[in-house]
Amino acid sequence: MRLRRPLLKLLALLLGLPLLNLLLYRARKFPRPTHIQIVAHRGGAALAPENSEAAFRNAAKIGADWIEFDVHRTSDGVLVIMHDDTVNRMTNGKGYIKDMSWAQIRQLRMVNGEMIMRFDEVIALAKEMGMGILPELKSTRFYPGMEIDALRLVQEANYQQKTIFLSFGWDVLTRIKQLAPEVKVAALYSFQWDVTHPQPATAEIVAPMAEMVVLNPWMIPNAHRAGREVWVWFGLLDHPHMYRLMLALGVDALICNDPAAAIRLAHATP
Repeated sequence: MRLRRPLLKLLALLLGLPLLNLLLYRARKFPRPTHIQIVAHRGGAALAPENSEAAFRNAAKIGADWIEFDVHRTSDGVLVIMHDDTVNRMTNGKGYIKDMSWAQIRQLRMVNGEMIMRFDEVIALAKEMGMGILPELKSTRFYPGMEIDALRLVQEANYQQKTIFLSFGWDVLTRIKQLAPEVKVAALYSFQWDVTHPQPATAEIVAPMAEMVVLNPWMIPNAHRAGREVWVWFGLLDHPHMYRLMLALGVDALICNDPAAAIRLAHATP
C-alpha cells in the first residue's frame, strides 16, 4: 500500500506531461499545411495485402497521393518488394531474400496469390496510375550499393520528380543526393526525440514516428523553420484517432495503413 500511492503519482506524471505538452503546443496555433499528402503505407496494409499490386491499385482507386513500399535485393541483384528480410510471413516460401535468386523469388506466391513484384514493375505501375512513390530501402547492411541500383531504375523510367527515397540508413540517402541532387529523400526516425539534424543535411523531409511526435510536437515547427516537411509514420498506434491528432498538430503527410480513413479526415480538417 505504501508503494501504490507513489507509483500512481508517477504514472499520473508520465501521462500528464505529454498531455500538458500537447496543450501548450496547441495554444501556440502554428500554421497548418494547406494540402496534406496521404501516403498508402505498404500500399495500404489495412485494406489489402501489403506490398501487393492489389494494394497499390486500391490506393490509387481511393485517392491516395503516394504509395510507400519496401525494397530488398536478391542474391543476383534484382530489387524486389517485401517488408521483411525473409519471405516467410507474406508468401508460401521460406528464406532470406538476400540468399534467394530472382528465379526462386518469382516462383513464390503471396497470401493473395500474386507474385512478388520487382521495383521496376512498381515504378511502371505507379506511372500508369499517376501516383508518386516512396521506396524504403531496407536492411541496407545486407545490400551494399542498392541505392545506386534503385536510383538507376528511377532515372531510366524518368520518374525522379515523383519519387522520394526513404531509409533509416542515412548513408544511402546521402549517396543518392550526391548522385542526383534533384531527387528528394526522407530521413526516417523511430524513437529519436530530435529531428533537427538529419543526414543528409539536404534532406527535404524528416519522417518521425507519430508516437514520438505526440511526446514532442515541437519537432514539427522546428523542422518547418529549417525548411523541411514532416511526414509521419505510425508504429503500434496506426489508427484514425492518431491520424486526426497528427493533422491537428500540423504535419505535412500521413504515411498510414488506412489511407481511406486518412483521406476522409484530411478533407474534414478545416
